[in-house]
Amino acid sequence: MKCQSVHAATLAILLLFQFPTLATAMGGGYEMSFSSGAAAEGGLVPITLTLSHAAPSGVQGFSFGVCHDVNLLDLEPAGSDPADFDYVIDWSTEIETIKNGAVPDFFTQNIETGGWAVGCVICFTSCAVMDAGSTEIGTASYRLIGPAGSVTTVGLCNTLGIPPVSSVAVVDGASNPINSLDGTIEILEQPPTLFYFSAPLKQVNYDPLDGTANFSATLTITEDPSNATYPSNTQGFSMSLASDPTYIIPTGAAVTGPVDLANPAFSDSILTESGWAIGVVYAFQLPVYIQFPNATDAVSISGSTVPSALIGNEVGVTIPLTWQSHSTPPIFNVVTYGNQSLSPMTYDGSLMLFPQSVLDYIRSDANGDGVPDVADVVWSLSEIFNGGPQGTCQDAKDSNGDGIFDVADPIWMISYIFTNGPTPPTPFPNCGNVGEPQDCLIYNGC
Repeated sequence: MKCQSVHAATLAILLLFQFPTLATAMGGGYEMSFSSGAAAEGGLVPITLTLSHAAPSGVQGFSFGVCHDVNLLDLEPAGSDPADFDYVIDWSTEIETIKNGAVPDFFTQNIETGGWAVGCVICFTSCAVMDAGSTEIGTASYRLIGPAGSVTTVGLCNTLGIPPVSSVAVVDGASNPINSLDGTIEILEQPPTLFYFSAPLKQVNYDPLDGTANFSATLTITEDPSNATYPSNTQGFSMSLASDPTYIIPTGAAVTGPVDLANPAFSDSILTESGWAIGVVYAFQLPVYIQFPNATDAVSISGSTVPSALIGNEVGVTIPLTWQSHSTPPIFNVVTYGNQSLSPMTYDGSLMLFPQSVLDYIRSDANGDGVPDVADVVWSLSEIFNGGPQGTCQDAKDSNGDGIFDVADPIWMISYIFTNGPTPPTPFPNCGNVGEPQDCLIYNGC
């Protein structure tokens, strides 16, 4: 339903027009009860309103104001368009269909300083009423902006608007004051850290002749399994990682893994000379969540070396990757869970800048004898699983050319040798190289 852009106080005029003998009836039996709740600083607490009465003829309309402490709470509107029915709060189905399955004939709502107000006439011809008993009115959401340890209330008031809106229920053309059973909201300390951000230990090979190298690294998120809600539904996160601008030039940051597959509604990165920052929100209204029960790839960062800092450096240097804010305005390391921003535990990483000249080698020649064959399969399996001797040229051991030496490489060679599988990438079967970056300390097979 479209709400009318009329102040709730207009209800009095409409009721007088509909019920010319309107008078204030003193009496009890009309109660608005508010639920209670608690959350950490910055969290969101839903408060549900329920109107109870015992009038046999039913309630024809109502108006009321709801007040809160603006120093401790901030009302979060349910919608952004004042013309929408669910604008101030999430109105219940009972209210949305109270006129025999349809919306009320008159319904106006306003956000006021210190609260909100509403006025409703169910049916101008009294064709429908709110029956005796308890009727859920709706749910208001409050953001906790005050300090931890604060306790406050939410309830009816008669001070909102000009003129002020009265909290009354109309029965048989007479207005009856509604008694308020206030709800209590407690602001708690932020719960213990539930998540971990980890940066990798990454080797970056550069040629000391020109000092240049490019790299990428993956940042992960993990939830602590001791959390009572594990695995928890996160709503987003932000990351900020710093390096040393003397040696490193940040070039990119983007979501990866399950975060990328979720197609987040918002993902924006900031690069500074000192590092990378990124903020991610999975969805603004739809219930889209991501869980991190194990170390899960979340963000991929990329960068390059500062050539002038490494030319002639035959020793190498290790550059820390530290979780700290370095942008303006600052972007902090947080995970959003339950509409709260949680500060994770962080594990720093490092970039191990390693000098390396380009060597010729033969891919898949793990034992370095110059002949790629089944002996290299045996060598690789022994090195990976049995603590056998380690080959000195990582690139030669990387049979499938994916940049990682693991069990996939001997499997690739078994497939190539015995089942006519794909050929290993170059350089193969003759000596050669693919340029920088290279991971080959010694190779004597060429």
